[in-house]
Amino acid sequence: MRVLAFLVTIIVTTALTLGAGLLTALYLREAPDALLIAAAAASPFLVFGPLVIGSWAAYFDDQTPSGRSRYLQRVSLVVLAVDVVAAVVVVVTSVSARAPVWVPVVLVGGAAVLFVVARPIGSRLRRLEPPMVALHDQVLPGPDVIRRKVVVIGITFVIAAIVSAVGVAVLDILVHNPPHDALIAALLAGQLTFLATAFASIVVALPFSRLLRDAGGRDVDRLRRYAKVVLRGKDIPIDEAEQPSAVRYAQVVQLVLQFNTAYITLFYVSIAFQLASGILRGDLITFSTVFLVLMAGFLAWALPWMTMRIRRARRYVEEHPTGDPAWEPKPITSR
Repeated sequence: MRVLAFLVTIIVTTALTLGAGLLTALYLREAPDALLIAAAAASPFLVFGPLVIGSWAAYFDDQTPSGRSRYLQRVSLVVLAVDVVAAVVVVVTSVSARAPVWVPVVLVGGAAVLFVVARPIGSRLRRLEPPMVALHDQVLPGPDVIRRKVVVIGITFVIAAIVSAVGVAVLDILVHNPPHDALIAALLAGQLTFLATAFASIVVALPFSRLLRDAGGRDVDRLRRYAKVVLRGKDIPIDEAEQPSAVRYAQVVQLVLQFNTAYITLFYVSIAFQLASGILRGDLITFSTVFLVLMAGFLAWALPWMTMRIRRARRYVEEHPTGDPAWEPKPITSR
C-alpha cells in the first residue's frame, strides 16, 4: 500500500510539475527572457514545496520530540518563504507577459491548495508505515538483492525503450513524418524511456530509505548528526551506545546515495531529451539552451559530490568496526 502511495505521489508530482512548466511555456512566453527563465525555474517549487512538507509529515510524527524538532520547523519556514518568492515571480512574469488572469491563479492557487493538503496526506501515509525494526533485528541487503534491483531497473529501461520505439515507428508509418519530425518523436521516446527508468530506480530503493531512518531511530536530529559525522567528516562526538547505529547508518546510506545518484542522472537525461526536442521545434530556444547548460553544470558538480559522500560512508564503516557480533548486520541474499 505504501509503495502504491509512493508511486501515485511520483506520478502526480511529475504531472503537476510538467503542467506548471507547460503553462509557463505557453502563456508566459511573451515576457522578457530573464523573467521567463526565472518563472520557469520558480514554477517547480510551487509543487515541490508542498511535497517537502508532506514528506516530512510522512516520515516524522509531529506529536513526538523528533517531529517537533526546531530543524523541521526551520525547514518548513524556508520552504514556505521560497514558495512565496516563486509565487511573486510567477505573478510578475504573468503581468509582464499579459497572460490570462487564470494562469497565475491556477499556478499560485494550486500551490496554496497543495500546502493545505500536504501535511494531512503525509500524516495518513505515515500511519500506513510498518513499525520500526529494532537495530539488532535489522537486516542489510546482500549483493544478490542489489543485483536484483539493478536488474529490475535494466528491465524497465529495455521495456520502456521497446514500447517507446514501437510507438514512434507506428506513428511514423501512420503519419509519414518527415525526418525532422521523426527525430523529434524519437527524442520524446527517449524522454519517456529515461523517465520510466528513473522512477524504477527510486521505487526499488524504498526499502533502503526506510532502513536508513530506522538506523537512526526515526529521529531527525540523530539522523542529521550521523550525516554530519559520516558524510561530511565533522568531528562531532557520538556516544558509545549510539556507535552501532551510526555504523548501520553508514552501511545503508551508501546504497541510498547510489540509487539516488542513478535517479537524478536518469531524470535529468529525460529532461534533456525534452529540451532538445523543444529546440528542434524552435520553441523557447534560449530558455531550453540555458536550462541544458544549468543541468549539465549541476550534474558536473553533483555526481563527484555524491561519489565523495559514498566513499566517506564506506571509510567510516571500515574505521569503526562494532566489535560485537550481536550488532553485526544480518545480510539477506534474496527478497
